[in-house]
Amino acid sequence: MQTLLNRMKTSPVGQLVRKTAPWLMLGSVFPALLVVNVLFLSVFPAQPQSSTPAGSPAGGSPGSIQDAIQRAVDPRNTLVQTGYVYNSRDPNKLFGNFYYTLGTQLAARGQLIPAEATLSKAIQLLPNDAFGHMNYAIVLEALQRYPDALNHYETATRLDPHLVQAVYSLGLLQDKMGNTDLGLQTLHQAVALAPNNGFINYDLGVLYAKKSDYANSAIYSKKAVENGGDFAEAYNNYGYALAQLGKYDEALKMVDKSLALKPDSAAALDSKGFALFGMGKYPQAQEAYQEALRQDPTIGEIYLHIGQTYDKMQQFDKALKSYQTYLQMIPEAPDKAEVTTRIQQLKLQQKPAMTPVKGLAP
Repeated sequence: MQTLLNRMKTSPVGQLVRKTAPWLMLGSVFPALLVVNVLFLSVFPAQPQSSTPAGSPAGGSPGSIQDAIQRAVDPRNTLVQTGYVYNSRDPNKLFGNFYYTLGTQLAARGQLIPAEATLSKAIQLLPNDAFGHMNYAIVLEALQRYPDALNHYETATRLDPHLVQAVYSLGLLQDKMGNTDLGLQTLHQAVALAPNNGFINYDLGVLYAKKSDYANSAIYSKKAVENGGDFAEAYNNYGYALAQLGKYDEALKMVDKSLALKPDSAAALDSKGFALFGMGKYPQAQEAYQEALRQDPTIGEIYLHIGQTYDKMQQFDKALKSYQTYLQMIPEAPDKAEVTTRIQQLKLQQKPAMTPVKGLAP
């Protein structure tokens, strides 16, 4: 803290504050807050943020920390700027609003630790501000302090049940913390507030796919692409759900739209292979799976799909290796028993026939 104070004193802005302090004490407090705001941001410069969307064979919300900040409005936005005004005569509102604005600016610049400390002060001064609790929860979630973030999202939605961004973020965090059923319920509350929001519909589709409810996944994924969800993951999730429902031609159209937007998407390539497999086009499916594997060899499900395709092509040695790799990557896979049984069958096929001993009946 002393080092920070010394940097403030010796900086050009710090010298300006010292020289103009008597005037600031006599005049409006707004110029003082503005100067401190500029000074604080100069001490904590911005850090670059990643904006690469994430994905999985069944979908997955697009986003980095910044994307998670406000997907309810747009998954590519930064932190909500609440537009606080410094014209209140109430000291708590005056300084609380200042801390909120400063904290959101710091978070948007990637300075999460000072942002958390600053927003915490704002919460203490303005405990009934729903936007403040939501912004604080966003930073806490980015810091992986999930229980604390959950508490402040819940507070925000209790203070303002119509704050769709908070309701939406709460549902996503509930799923992230392992309660997908509760997350679905909360996302339904969010979509009731904003029925034409493509991104809320998209995440509903993702969560239904996670529950293997592909009929509902297709319904909400379709709403997503029809209402502004014009990004690769949305088309892929819709295509994957259609393929699971046996609608392979429609699935390929959606997956091709996904690949047109993001040609190197391992998730979309895997979905394409899945649809081609369902159509009985095993060599083309294998080609898509192999390309998906080249793009991202860490997705375990691709090895399962490759094994299944080799199995259909009667290349049993390759199928066996792929199944084994799948279970090595995902030891507790939901279909572990079924895959293990198939591995055992393939191993038995590999054993050479025993030569009968002379004099004994074969």
